[in-house]
Amino acid sequence: MKHIFGLLSFTVALFLSLHVQAAVPDGTRISPAELAPIARWVENAGGMRIHALPIVTASGFRLKTSLGLEGVQQARSVAAYIPGQIIINNIMWDPESLRAKSYLVHEMVHHAQTLAARRYPCNNAKERDAYMLQNRWLAEHGEDPIYSQEWINEMAVCH
Repeated sequence: MKHIFGLLSFTVALFLSLHVQAAVPDGTRISPAELAPIARWVENAGGMRIHALPIVTASGFRLKTSLGLEGVQQARSVAAYIPGQIIINNIMWDPESLRAKSYLVHEMVHHAQTLAARRYPCNNAKERDAYMLQNRWLAEHGEDPIYSQEWINEMAVCH
């Protein structure tokens, strides 16, 4: 099921990149000024210190090419974390959208996990914190959660 969903979300992202006008040009860098409040929120909510912000790029192309790389954490193929970098799809990135920002929250959690050198039984286990904090961030900003607890539990299972 997880593989089918991953393939489906990749297909949707590919379709969107071919048929929808991008919110920002591919390769747009997201400024540290936009990232700092998200990083502070993740630090406070997750109890992890972020002593250096990642490089964040809005790029559908880079997202697609990174999706099979070892060690890449990704949020529904909308965004991915590569140590020291976050890539978010430029088709959906909108600095005014709380939903879009929530994907940065998710990936910033992975960045904080990496900086803190937290140990997890497997890579999937890292997703619990990221999805839970993403949902919490949305709730604190008056938005409905994106993920159900059942979804989070399924994504966090070690195989």
